[in-house]
Amino acid sequence: MNRRQARNLILLTVVIIIVTAGFIPLVTAQQSDVTIGSINVTPTNPSPGDVVIIDAELRNSETSSGSVKISQVSIDGPSIDENADDIGKLGPGTSVTVPFSVVFDEPGQKKLTVTMYGQEDSGSVFSIQKPVYISVERDSTLLSSATDTVAAGGLAPINITVANGDDEAITGVQLTVDDPRIEQPQRTRGSIASGSEQTFQYDAYFESPGRHSLTGTVIYQTSNGVTHRTTETIPVTVERPRVNVDLSVSTNANQSGATVVELTNFGNTYLSDITVNAAANGDVIARKLLSNLQAETSRSLTFAPESGVNGPLEFTARYEAAGETHSVSTTTDQALGEIRLTSVETTQGGTAVTITGDAANLGRTNADGVLLSIADTRSTTPVSPSGEYFIGEVEASEFATFELTASVQPGVETVPVTVGYVVEGNRIQQTQQIPLSTEILNASTGTQDAAAVAQPSNGERGDRAGSGGLLSTLPILPIGAVVVVLVITVAAYRWRRVTQWVLLSFIMCLNGIKVVNRPLKRSKESISTPTADRWLPLLDRLVLAKVQCSIWLDFLIRQRAELSFSMITM
Repeated sequence: MNRRQARNLILLTVVIIIVTAGFIPLVTAQQSDVTIGSINVTPTNPSPGDVVIIDAELRNSETSSGSVKISQVSIDGPSIDENADDIGKLGPGTSVTVPFSVVFDEPGQKKLTVTMYGQEDSGSVFSIQKPVYISVERDSTLLSSATDTVAAGGLAPINITVANGDDEAITGVQLTVDDPRIEQPQRTRGSIASGSEQTFQYDAYFESPGRHSLTGTVIYQTSNGVTHRTTETIPVTVERPRVNVDLSVSTNANQSGATVVELTNFGNTYLSDITVNAAANGDVIARKLLSNLQAETSRSLTFAPESGVNGPLEFTARYEAAGETHSVSTTTDQALGEIRLTSVETTQGGTAVTITGDAANLGRTNADGVLLSIADTRSTTPVSPSGEYFIGEVEASEFATFELTASVQPGVETVPVTVGYVVEGNRIQQTQQIPLSTEILNASTGTQDAAAVAQPSNGERGDRAGSGGLLSTLPILPIGAVVVVLVITVAAYRWRRVTQWVLLSFIMCLNGIKVVNRPLKRSKESISTPTADRWLPLLDRLVLAKVQCSIWLDFLIRQRAELSFSMITM
C-alpha cells in the first residue's frame, strides 16, 4: 500500500466515526436525569483485613422523560476492581442500591470510584462516575504470640493473645489459626473488655526444626455492631527436642507429714499424659495425674501419708515428650509419728520419784491421744499427783513437756514408763525405761542404814533434851498456849487470889510441856515413811495438850466466877 492509499483509508475511518457518532449520541452526567446518590461505607473507619461494605445508590429523577437501563456498575481503586452487571431499568422517580464488598490490606487513605453505565429509551448511552474516600486505620485489636521457640517431633503449645486497644469492649471474638499443623484451629470468647487481652492456647506439631509461621485471624464486633477482621502472621522458631526433667520430694509439716512431689521441666519439650506413682516394696500404693507441663516450668502434687507404711517410698513420674515415653524416679523415707521421751530428769523425795522431760514426735506425721503413765510393777508404782499424764496431740517434729510421779523400791535402777498414742488411726503402745540418777540410787539403797544410825536411844534422847533446855524442845503451838494463859493471868491481876491463879497457870504449862515433850516411839518402818506420816504422833500429842489446856481454862473460869461472887457478898 502506497502513501496515498493509506491517507484515503484514514480519512474513510474518520468519516465513519463521525457518522456513527451522529446516530448513537453519548451523554454525560450533566446531560442525563440519572445520578449516583449517596454512598455509604460500613464500617466508617475500617482496619486492614476488615470486610468493608460500600452501598451505592442509583437514582432516576422524577423529571425524567422515560426509564433508563442500567447495564453495569463498578468500583475501582488500588487493588480493587469489583462490578455488578444487568442491574435493570429505573423509571422516573425510582432508585436502586448496589452493594460492594471490599477488603484493604494496608492502612491509609483510600480513593475509590463508582462508575455507572446505562442507556436511555432514546438509545443514548451514558456513563456516570462518583468518587468515595475511605480512611483505613490500623486495628486497635492486635494478635501476638509469646511463644517464640518450640521443640520439634511432638506437640508444642502455641499461645496467641488477642488484645483490645479500643475504648469499649468487643464481643463475639473468634480466633482461627487455619493450618494443618494445628489441632482444633478455632477458639471463641464472648467479650474482651477495653484495654484487656485474652490468650488462647493451641497445640501444634512441627516435624522438623527451622523457622515456621502461622496465620491467625480474629473476627469480632464493636459496640456499634460493626464487624472487624484482623489477620496477623505469627513467626515460630522450631528447635531440636531436649528432654530434661527432674523429680523432687519434700515433707509438708503443716499437712500432717504429707509428701510434696514436684516435677520440673528444664528442657524445651512439652510434657503431656503425666502420671505420678508412689510405691512401697515394689507395690504401687497411690497414683495421681498431673496436667501438661510446658518448657521451663514446674508443678507439684501432694501425697497424704499412707497408713501402715513406715519406710522408703519410691515416686515415679511417667510422661510423653517429643513423641516418646519417658520416666524419672526418686526415693524418700516416710516416717510415721513416733513419740520418744527426751531430756528426762529424775528427782526423789523419800520413796517418791518425780520424772520430768519432753515427749518428742520424731516422725513426719502427727501423733494424737498421747498418754504417758508409770508402769505398775513389783518395784514401781504410780502415785499421785501424776501417775498418768495426758498430753493429747503432738505435731510432727514437735514436743510437749510432761511430769510423772512414782514410788520405787530400794535398789531400783530404772522406772518403766508406758507411752501410748494414735498414728493414722492405729493405736501404738510402747514402754521406755527411764534410768534413775546415781544420787537417787544411793539415797534409795542407803535409806535403812541412815535411819538406823539416826535413831537415838532413850538415854540419848533424854540427854539431848536436858542439854538443850526446856525451851529448845518446845514446839510452837504449846508455847502459844502458854502465852495465852499468861495474858489471862495478867488480866486477873486485879483480883484477889492472884497467887492461886499464878500457881494454877504454872501447873497447867508444866502439864502441857510434859505432854508435848514426851518422847516419840519410832520404828524402822517410820523411817522410810513420808515426812507427813512421821509427824502424825506429834500431832496427836499436840491435840492432847490442847484438851488439857481447855480443862484448865474451864477451871480458871469457875474460879473467877467464885471470886466475883465473893466480892459481891463482901
